[in-house]
Amino acid sequence: MEYLNPSGSIKDRMALKIVEDAEQTHALKPGGVVLESSSGNTGISLSMVCAVKGYRMKIYYPETVWPPEKKRTVERFGGEIEMVPLVETKVARDAGVHGARVEIPGRIKCKEEEETDPNAFWARQFCNPSNVAGQSSIGREILEQANGKVDVFVASIGTGGTLLGVSQVLREALPQVRVVAVQPSGTPGWINPLSPAAEYIPGITGGIIEQIRDTGIADDVVSVTNEEARAFMYKLSLEEGLLCGMSSGANVKVALDEARKLGEGANVVTVLVDRGDRYFSRERYTT
Repeated sequence: MEYLNPSGSIKDRMALKIVEDAEQTHALKPGGVVLESSSGNTGISLSMVCAVKGYRMKIYYPETVWPPEKKRTVERFGGEIEMVPLVETKVARDAGVHGARVEIPGRIKCKEEEETDPNAFWARQFCNPSNVAGQSSIGREILEQANGKVDVFVASIGTGGTLLGVSQVLREALPQVRVVAVQPSGTPGWINPLSPAAEYIPGITGGIIEQIRDTGIADDVVSVTNEEARAFMYKLSLEEGLLCGMSSGANVKVALDEARKLGEGANVVTVLVDRGDRYFSRERYTT
């Protein structure tokens, strides 16, 4: 239940690792500003870490994607927010969207600002190895808590850190483990970041997503609609007392589908990504 982390999501692990690694390499200096393009949880996690460590945090976020409650949480931690246009010009209000796509305009802004401000450090969650390293601890915890028996691991793709970091750890210990990636079904005409048709822009797209695609670490990629993610989000609250968000609903939906394929005694593991109170005003599956 990763929503029990301090700021309420799985991204806390990655945010702390990225900032501390940047401090050690002096990429981030005292009095500096951390930049990131985020469609939600990463912006909140980085804002929390920066609040504790005394850095400014500036987030470029895609307009119409963020629910007001996420924006207010960032502001509570002192994060600065600037809206940028969506890369997908036609995104239905109730459609799921892929963070790897909608964050592109914000990444361009981060790159431009980092190149002109000597005190700026761009976190680059989409390609920073510290993202993967920060999430790999989940894999070690899964092995310990499942007594080394994991048959299937299910996770939403997002920027790829959780899927890759956890899968690498599990595969090293359990070469036969099945890895299933989950993503929003998207809107008509959108480009799947894992597909061969996706064109990568150096320094802006690709990164961990490209590594996932090229290594083939995911045995299957499953698309989940906004309606399915929402239904399972409510199911977890009403039947299990778990107040988690849309990605968690999508993950559990696919995990249950995988479990039905297996015999008695098999273990399917997934993660509950964030809290459900981040989706009260806008129930959208955004990874």
